[in-house]
Amino acid sequence: MVNVTRAELGAMLNLRVDLIPATHPNRSGRNIAPRYITIHNTANSNPGANAAAHARFVRNTGYYLLASGKKNYVSWHYTVDDKEVIKHLPVNERAIHAGRGNGVSIAIEICMHADNDQSACDLRAQRLVAVLMHDLKIPASHVVPHKHWTNKNCPTLLLDNFSAFVAGAEAIRAAIMEVDPTIEGLPMPSDIVTESEIRASLDPAQQKEAQPDIPPEDDPEREHEWIAKAVEAFISEE
Repeated sequence: MVNVTRAELGAMLNLRVDLIPATHPNRSGRNIAPRYITIHNTANSNPGANAAAHARFVRNTGYYLLASGKKNYVSWHYTVDDKEVIKHLPVNERAIHAGRGNGVSIAIEICMHADNDQSACDLRAQRLVAVLMHDLKIPASHVVPHKHWTNKNCPTLLLDNFSAFVAGAEAIRAAIMEVDPTIEGLPMPSDIVTESEIRASLDPAQQKEAQPDIPPEDDPEREHEWIAKAVEAFISEE
């Protein structure tokens, strides 16, 4: 692994920030102090179901319909494909993605659409994970699959060898050269993780207060399948 600076690694992500509007129902507005990173696959193999399509969906719709007709809202922090990373939420805000994992983890959705270069996509996701581990002091042992929280078969493409995905991310993190400027010992922030997000996530007082007694949001067994159908319906109507 070639050594890189934090700034160089961040630039490799090709990050775009497209936050879900604060007034939307799939923005919880609840603070968390993330101690885990949760990895998902989108379960959407349809052509065009890339990071940009998922960003538009989670920003403009952000729910799928249950059989009862009820809207089940969803959100996550980042979507990754072979071209870019898109950020949807501050990392210290609770997303709705993994039941009991919602209150303690950052959610990353990795695309798997037919026109995706999957190897390039997975490498971009590993680089993102490495940056988050570095900036927020999250150990590799706390990079977990969605299955860790709910026993779902997710991330579909990575579960069989998830340890190799994590090992790759850890190798990238270990290769970060500590030469970037810092603020009072904290990593120099960027849009990937802002200064306020770093401070909030690492502040001991906030870590203690960031876990109110909130029951986990619903995380149905077929949720990824239903989200994929909702994304496809959204794309077809654009």
